[in-house]
Amino acid sequence: MRFTDKVAIVTGASRGMGRAMALGLAREGAQVVVVDINPTGGEEVVQEIEKGGGEAIFVRADVSNRADVEKMVQEALDRFGKIDILVNNAGIHDGTYFTAESEEMWQRLFRVNVMGTVLPSQVVVPEMMKRKKGKIVNISSKAAVVGEPYHAAYSASKGAILALTRCLAIELAPYQITVNAVCPGPTYTDMLLGATDAAQREELTASAPLGRLGQPEDIAAAVLYLASEESDWCTGQSLSVDGGMSILK
Repeated sequence: MRFTDKVAIVTGASRGMGRAMALGLAREGAQVVVVDINPTGGEEVVQEIEKGGGEAIFVRADVSNRADVEKMVQEALDRFGKIDILVNNAGIHDGTYFTAESEEMWQRLFRVNVMGTVLPSQVVVPEMMKRKKGKIVNISSKAAVVGEPYHAAYSASKGAILALTRCLAIELAPYQITVNAVCPGPTYTDMLLGATDAAQREELTASAPLGRLGQPEDIAAAVLYLASEESDWCTGQSLSVDGGMSILK
């Protein structure tokens, strides 16, 4: 029960990795604010948390929209009175040949992946600064660590998250707010299923030194560590959770 009396916001929490993070935090005692643009999936996660004896609320928000983010934070404060943990998980994926990646694609990926991390952090940080404590965990990607062809815009957006993580870690350290990132490799989620076929997934599995794709719970475990007091002397770091893939390229 590492998170008893802690309040956590998890964005993109209606499915996949975000769902696993929200459920994991709740299992260990956190009161969870489940944030997503998908109300059906988000409410289902809340019901699952409550069925397990936990406490959670759902807030529908587009994390790339400041008004939505401000509403999200206000609802969290109205219900729970504080925010201890922010997990910036919401994001999207797209890719093609670099010369075919449209300006619209670049703008959309940066708006959701980068500004969808910036805006929640900007709005939550003042609340953490008042209490001189807090944990921010940003979800980046293996694509930010190694070169991945046909994913230039996505890789660049996730690389920006790593740079943001390091900058915020230094700026917020005097307030005892830690900022770290997790870099997942290919993880068995709806997003992966939508972006690959069976043959591609077999190829990804074969390329992993540990011989399998990641599961959402693998990523959630890393997030829970970085959100807990166990990582109090860890900030500005990126933790690759990819079955060893990033050490090969």
